[in-house]
Amino acid sequence: MKSSPRTRGAFTLIELLVVIAIIAVLIALLLPAVQSAREAARRIQCTNNLKQLALACHNYVDTNQIFPPGAMYMFVQNAPNGYPNTNGVAGPPALNRQRSWLVNTLQYIEAGNAYNAFNQTWHAYTSPNTTVIAFGISSLWCPSDPLASKPVDQRATSNFSGWCPGGAPTMYYTSYLGNAGTWLTSTGAANSTFQQVNSNLNGTIYYAANTSIASISDGTSNTMLVGEAVYGSYDPVNGGLHWWVAATYGQSEFTTYYGVNVHKRTTPAAENAECCWGIANSALSSNHPGGANCAFADGSVKFIKETIATWPLNNNFQTTWVSPLGMNFGTPTGNVTTYAFTPPSPQGFPVLQALSTRAGGEVISSDAY
Repeated sequence: MKSSPRTRGAFTLIELLVVIAIIAVLIALLLPAVQSAREAARRIQCTNNLKQLALACHNYVDTNQIFPPGAMYMFVQNAPNGYPNTNGVAGPPALNRQRSWLVNTLQYIEAGNAYNAFNQTWHAYTSPNTTVIAFGISSLWCPSDPLASKPVDQRATSNFSGWCPGGAPTMYYTSYLGNAGTWLTSTGAANSTFQQVNSNLNGTIYYAANTSIASISDGTSNTMLVGEAVYGSYDPVNGGLHWWVAATYGQSEFTTYYGVNVHKRTTPAAENAECCWGIANSALSSNHPGGANCAFADGSVKFIKETIATWPLNNNFQTTWVSPLGMNFGTPTGNVTTYAFTPPSPQGFPVLQALSTRAGGEVISSDAY
């Protein structure tokens, strides 16, 4: 007698739930690995971007014998109403920071067309240069800082009021800033204290800098050159500053007055976060877990941990510029405050601040950061 074939029953509800639970566990285990692999790739790309910027700075040195200054100055003729540093009054020539160090290195990062298009007889914020302002450069954007790659139409803001009449300026941004050293300070080139202040600035890329390789007596492998500063540190939706053409602290230059990723330990209410010299914009920071990448003056790129020894923060506020020699240059424009403390003598600089000085004489062990 021929037996009938056995028929297989369907999964029971319990078996189905067990299978789903196993798949969910596998996905939960796999997802962090995928995210970690993606972040590792983004960090490698960021390291490569910084390496290219460091090489561009060295190519600039080969041509000019110094690293690119953080700001190039020029006299502005017939400044329109609302033009920077003229107090909103059109009139005589105003000595002004014309362009950032990034503009000067364009020809060394395969952006020679943008460099050639920049009209150096006009300020970066004027109509002849709106085309270059709206030029996006992918090597200036960290992949973990995607907001920096999104252009922002400036017509709805006062940023270009009177500077580009009739224009529709669009601004691009940068995730990478030059090392201005330990001090958070500002004084115009026309100010009587300008030379005194600049002679005491201790970074590599700052206003009207004249930094040669020979002047970096701390050693190029122990001196920062270019570092990360995340664009959307306080506002992950709308971003902040970091205009790549702007020659200002917190725009294209960072300082080590604040520690790495300090924005994670403060809030926008503590300061005017949109101000270029504020905490969010002027410190080393990134979206990489645990720290930020930084290119050194020898061309190497190192990861600076946010746990590195640095000056502490406190909750006291000050409304004056922080500057070398304890000099006071008055109250900053705008509603801005900075965390106040009394920095120790240069001989007492913690590791982060010591790495940002070019000739401080500090001895830094490689295992200290």
